[in-house]
Formats: sequence, structure tokens, C-alpha cells
Amino acid sequence: MYTENNKFDVIIVGGGAGGLAAAVCCAKKANKSKGLRIAVLEKEPKPCKKLLATGNGKCNLTNMNMSEKYYNTSAQSFIKPLLSKYTPQKLIKFWESRGLFCVPDEYGRVYPNSGQAISVADTLLINLKKYNTELFCNTEVKKITKVKGGFAVGCTDKEYFCKKLIISAGGFVQPNLGSNGSGYSFAKDLNLSCTPLFPSLAPVLCKDKLLSVVKGVRCNAVVKCIADGKVIHTEKGELQFNEKNISGICIFQLSRHINEFFSLGSVLGRPCRKIQINADLLPDIAYEEIFSALTLRRRLYPDSDAAEIFCGLLNKKLSRYLCLKLNINEKLSAGDLSDDDLSAFASLSKECTFIPCAPSLKENAQVTAGGVSLAEINKNMECKKYKGLYIIGETLDIDGLCGGYNLHWAFISGIIAGHNAAAGDSLK
Repeated sequence: MYTENNKFDVIIVGGGAGGLAAAVCCAKKANKSKGLRIAVLEKEPKPCKKLLATGNGKCNLTNMNMSEKYYNTSAQSFIKPLLSKYTPQKLIKFWESRGLFCVPDEYGRVYPNSGQAISVADTLLINLKKYNTELFCNTEVKKITKVKGGFAVGCTDKEYFCKKLIISAGGFVQPNLGSNGSGYSFAKDLNLSCTPLFPSLAPVLCKDKLLSVVKGVRCNAVVKCIADGKVIHTEKGELQFNEKNISGICIFQLSRHINEFFSLGSVLGRPCRKIQINADLLPDIAYEEIFSALTLRRRLYPDSDAAEIFCGLLNKKLSRYLCLKLNINEKLSAGDLSDDDLSAFASLSKECTFIPCAPSLKENAQVTAGGVSLAEINKNMECKKYKGLYIIGETLDIDGLCGGYNLHWAFISGIIAGHNAAAGDSLK
């Protein structure tokens, strides 16, 4: 039996970005009509733990350059109309109508004007209080069961009942920020299908003992993901070298393909036997210009070390790294380098190959690829098999690139579910 204290009209499982957006919209809609009793169940001591860490604490809310092409999913036709309806402009209006002012940068990435993620969290929490939504922290949901008239939500020490339920349990990456993959367990218990899961937006582990030489180095580069000899994704940005991996936003954007390869043996859904990343470390300088510059330095400074041949072109540690990759003695005098040596230097700077050796660590990834199949839900985020059950955000089989796309999806899917759980459908 449930006591009145444990019975709710709507329960939201998960107090992250999407869950709180859903709660706020559901509560506001309900407040305009007959009023509903709404609760958010969050297993962490405080809500919004992952949200507060996004964008290095600045919280990239959305991106003015919005398109379905920036998302990965098994059903592009599902997300396209939703993105057309719930635009960045509408999401910005949603925030500004609640007193959170937003500003885009030169790349279209939108942040709170304060430059602090806590402003976003505070705005959501203030609205929860305004509409008398109950927030239960340190409350971990263990099991969800369909029962007569609604859903039983079993937690560690008690069980709740609700007429409608919104699952916003996140993914399985970044467990230190509260994600444990529970949403997929709930889906399995309810006989809902899931696509395979793997990390995305993460550093790429590489089989390269020389990476320790360039640990901490950063350089602008053009990077390409190559699957079975075919270029499938190209990005430009800052490449970061670490002791066992390569990183930076440009690498994050490629990492989904790498992790799909190691998890499923495919890339873009097609079987794949070999995958690599090629980096142009001097993307704004042609091979011929690099070769000429190296030739000039050899003539001007014949007694300098070979590893100094790139002085003025590349970071010194990176120059040494190239030397070692070419098996050229770094203490060899520049004057002793042949034209073939200089050609090899120039070529390697334009096409430096990295061989991924393992899937990215889920602790270092930003988002989960895969999830509850979109075939299980309708455009209102409602489950087709269970009326009154809604699934949103990262728990679904939708993941975006870096740049605010994943938070945009979390917020709009939460807004859609929240309005519909309260029998509404407009974004106001």
C-alpha cells in the first residue's frame, strides 16, 4: 500500500539537465490548470552534478548552428522535425523568460551570460520551488514496474507510485558525475529495446610509446578518421597530446567512430577491419613550403641538432617526436640531413598517423552513444508500449557532437516530455 506521501501524479527519475527541465515545464503547465503533485528523484546528494561540469563549468546550452547532421542516431527522421520545431532561438527564449540571459560566441555556441553553469542549475531549482515541485536527493531508483493506473518506482528504502513517469537517468559514462546506466536497466525490465552502448566525445587511446615525448603539447591540426583506407570524418582544431592518448575537441568529434569500431567492429554501421587517425600538424602551410623552410634552416644552421630543424614551425617537443618516429638520431647535425630526410620530415608533419588501440575509458567520455531505441517512443517522448511513460535525453539513442548539441537535446526532450506529461504540447 502507498501512503499519500508516496503517491504522485508525475515522477521524474533523474535530477539532471533534462529531468529538471521536464519537471519545470510539467509543473508550470499543471499550475495553470488543476495542479499536479510532481516529484524528482535524484540518487546524488545534489542535483545537476554533470550539468555543473559541462563546458568547463560554463555550460554550453545550445548552438545557433543547429541541424540533425550534428547528431548520431539510428533514426534521423525522428530528430529532424523536433529540431525544426524546438530551435535554439526557442530554447534561448525559454531561458530568458525565466531570467537566465544567454549569449552566443563567434562559433555559435550559446552560454549563460554569467559564464557559469551554476546559473543554469539555480534557474531550474528556483523554478522547482516556485511551482512546489518536490525534490528528493539521495534517493536511488532500483526498479520500475508497470502497475494498474501507473507505475511503481522502487527505491532503496521505499516505493513510490505515480500516474505518469519520466525517465531521465542519463547514460553510463562519467560515473563520478552520477551516471550509472540505470536507465538502460529500467528499459530492459520493461522489455524495451536498446541499441549497443559505447563512449563518445572522449580522448582516443593510441598504441604509441613515443607519446610521452609530447605529453602536454598542443597544436592546431586537421585530423581525419580513416576506416579501411577511406576518410569518413575530418575536423580542424586544437590537438592535445597526452601520455597514452590524443585529445582535444577535434579528436572528441572523431571518437565516436573509434569507439564504435572497438565495440561493434563497424564504423557508421558498416563492418570495418582497420581504423586510424591522420593529423596534419601544419594545416596552413603546404608541403612545398615546409620542405623549403627545412632546407633553408639546414643551410643556415648546419651545426644545430636535427630535432631543431622545425624551430619556428613546430613545438620543439613535437619536432623531437617526429625525429624519433622517423628513426632519425635527434643529435645528428642538421647539415648531415639528406633531402630525403627533409622530405620525410615535411611529409610526416602533413600526415602523422595514430593507431587507436582500445575503446575510450567511460570515465573520460562526455556522452553515451546508443540507448533506448527511438522506435520505442513517439514524438511526444512517450513510450508506445506504456501510456504515461516518457524517456528523454541521453537515455535514448541520440548523441551529438561537441558544441552544445547534447544539452540542447536534453533540454528540448525534457521540455517536450514535461509539457505532455501535464497534457500540454507548446514551448512557452
